[in-house]
Amino acid sequence: MLWSEVRELFPNQFVLVQAIKSHQHGNKLYVDEMAVIRPIPDPKEATRELLKSRDANYVYHTSKPELVMEVVSRVGFRRSPVEDRPN
Repeated sequence: MLWSEVRELFPNQFVLVQAIKSHQHGNKLYVDEMAVIRPIPDPKEATRELLKSRDANYVYHTSKPELVMEVVSRVGFRRSPVEDRPN
């Protein structure tokens, strides 16, 4: 299903979708085709679903003209355990 179709079927509400086809351009992820898992009428529930969502599942509001998200890489480092560090 295309985002324009999702917007027509579920106007002005949050939806939980699974990306079927997407592409990345720079630091933006564009979802081209998706499957609607379910609409989410309550904004608080939408936030809970967003925090639980993994992999290709996304919560997005249909007021947005396109389904696009910024890709943020999590850069971190590991430190050695305290007992292995020199004094």
